[in-house]
Amino acid sequence: MSQYKCQFWCKPHNKASVTCVDCGDFVFDNIAFLCKLCSERQHQKHQEHKLVPIEEYLKMSKSLTKSVIEEHKAQETSKSVLLVDDCETLCIKDVKQLAESLNMTHDMPVNVLSIFGNTGDGKSHTLNHLFFGGKEVFATSSSQKPGTIGMWVAYDSTSNTLVIDTEGLLGVSSNLNRRTRLLLKILALSDVALYRTRAERLHNDMFVFLKDASNVYCEHFSSELEGVLEKHNIDVPLCKLGPKVVVIHETQYTDTLDCNSETILTDDQKALGSSDKPSLQRAEEEITSRFLALGEYPKAFSKIRYVGVKSGKQPTDFDLIREAVLEELNSSSIRNRKCIAVIMETLQVLNSKFSNTISPRPLSTFSDQFFRCPTLCLTCGDQCKLSVSHEGKHSPSSTYCRYQHLHKNRVYICGKCYQNGDRSEVMTKSYEEGESPWSGLAKLAWSGYVIECDKCGVIYRSRQYWYGNKPPELDSVRTEIVHVWPGEESRPENIGRYVLDQIYSVSETIGQYSAGPTQVVSDWITDQVAPPYWVPNHLISNCNSCRKEFVPLAQKHHCRACGNGFCSDCSAQSKPVPWRGWGYEPVRVCDKCFDSTDEELTEEYLAADITAWKVTECLKTAASVVKSVVEVPASMVTDSVRPDYWVPDVDIIECYQCKSPITQDKHHCRGCGQGFCSGCTTSKRPVPDRGWTYPVRVCDTCSLML
Repeated sequence: MSQYKCQFWCKPHNKASVTCVDCGDFVFDNIAFLCKLCSERQHQKHQEHKLVPIEEYLKMSKSLTKSVIEEHKAQETSKSVLLVDDCETLCIKDVKQLAESLNMTHDMPVNVLSIFGNTGDGKSHTLNHLFFGGKEVFATSSSQKPGTIGMWVAYDSTSNTLVIDTEGLLGVSSNLNRRTRLLLKILALSDVALYRTRAERLHNDMFVFLKDASNVYCEHFSSELEGVLEKHNIDVPLCKLGPKVVVIHETQYTDTLDCNSETILTDDQKALGSSDKPSLQRAEEEITSRFLALGEYPKAFSKIRYVGVKSGKQPTDFDLIREAVLEELNSSSIRNRKCIAVIMETLQVLNSKFSNTISPRPLSTFSDQFFRCPTLCLTCGDQCKLSVSHEGKHSPSSTYCRYQHLHKNRVYICGKCYQNGDRSEVMTKSYEEGESPWSGLAKLAWSGYVIECDKCGVIYRSRQYWYGNKPPELDSVRTEIVHVWPGEESRPENIGRYVLDQIYSVSETIGQYSAGPTQVVSDWITDQVAPPYWVPNHLISNCNSCRKEFVPLAQKHHCRACGNGFCSDCSAQSKPVPWRGWGYEPVRVCDKCFDSTDEELTEEYLAADITAWKVTECLKTAASVVKSVVEVPASMVTDSVRPDYWVPDVDIIECYQCKSPITQDKHHCRGCGQGFCSGCTTSKRPVPDRGWTYPVRVCDTCSLML
């Protein structure tokens, strides 16, 4: 039996010289084989243990049976194999290969135990001593390079457990995110998960790792695991589907959480064997409070147990750790053992589903969130991507947003410019840029608002045709949903009030001034609907017959036959002109056309579309009709077109500035939207931020600011 090696700390393991029947490796029923050096080190604190020379013990012992010797030999031949490499590639292709590599059978039911922790905290060393008597089944490293790359697996026949060693956290890796995802897959596969740390005080990274792992497990892994177990008719309740976690905390100088050095127990408590209860309870409460400080307790795990070991300058005492781990593995509350076929299929399912390409970029220590502007879009919650306290407008990190009627964040982009690779934002306007107010306002009343681009000119008019006008979104503009930031005003959509103001302006001006401007409006409207063969009013300066010059207020008449302009004296005749489309009712003609025969006129002139003019002829004076028509409807729709930021008329009781009562003639400032009396709103200024590009009524305060 001299071939037995020391089971403790010496490397390489020296030849065993003595046996301790009280503190050995668990595979020998607390029978330990030690070399002389390890025996002296181990029994400095265990002087009462019984030591027997190994040869003598083997001769006299009746407990060391053939099966125990075979187990010891099997332990000597244990090895680990690479299960998954650092690129998330399965190195074991099927169940047969796994069973052959680990000297197992296909239907052998086993538990799965894995270990996690930061690099350099002795995970591989811990597994070697807990399950393999200190033999280096899992590679360790005394250099700065990590001893474990990827995920390695070994089989412990004594505890009937598949033991998985993992790559350490915080270590150098070509893709930290991929490594973290691989760790979570192994965690989901495990029945018991060990978290090994040698920090003097528990670091926050352990709690963050377990909390995040719990969230991912519940959200992504639980359904996949349930599917595999259901396929193999394994009934496991959801509350026990998650693994148990054992936190192994080893310190050198600092008391562990379950250290009872500060707890004074009575003799009765000691007699009842309750010396550890207060300390264990304190440790559990501390673990729970640390998780709650992060916002939530990791509900995916069926249990979290703490094991503390204060080793000082002595080698690690694995007895307490081994006892806790074996207790959890053999506990009846753990998930039932599964055959390796189920374990392998589960790993294949997880690795197949979660194997997409993942960015190698790790999360920065100095998160971008520390320095980014904290302002969020009011409609979609997107954060501004510029630095804190930046100047100018906010810039979104995403180009997409969602529409909200409250903020009216839909804008128009010129369609032609967009097709040419440019982005030109346009707005609805009452009349074209550079157009005279009289002509522009007349067009507004007659043919609606316009959309004008700075580069392309007018791209849309709302009532360009008598019927069949299309909405601007179909051909003229492209709509975009833009971000809305706190402190910015909503996008102006004041076209209703905009048109109403302009119609009021036309109506008031027509009523205040004489027939001169009225005639201009009337002439323009006449030209818009006149037959194409008529000479436009603005080109007629003299009567086409007597050559009499038209004064500003003189009435111009068109001959329905030839279309030229005449004075009233030279166009006093009337006759039917059916070849021009006027039917057989007498209409105004000039003297020359009146004297001509129908045959002569038919040969000289062709028929024309005069439908629009027939409609217009009922308007005796276009401008006066505009005034009479708009006065009543405009007063009725005032509230319906009120911009959102205006105070409702019913809420305006007194002037916002001078505080005098207002019973009628309530005026809104186009800048602030408050209600004022006429004396406090005498100024007019453009308010482009509110959508008013022309001078409009503002209060005295806003007038000074604009």
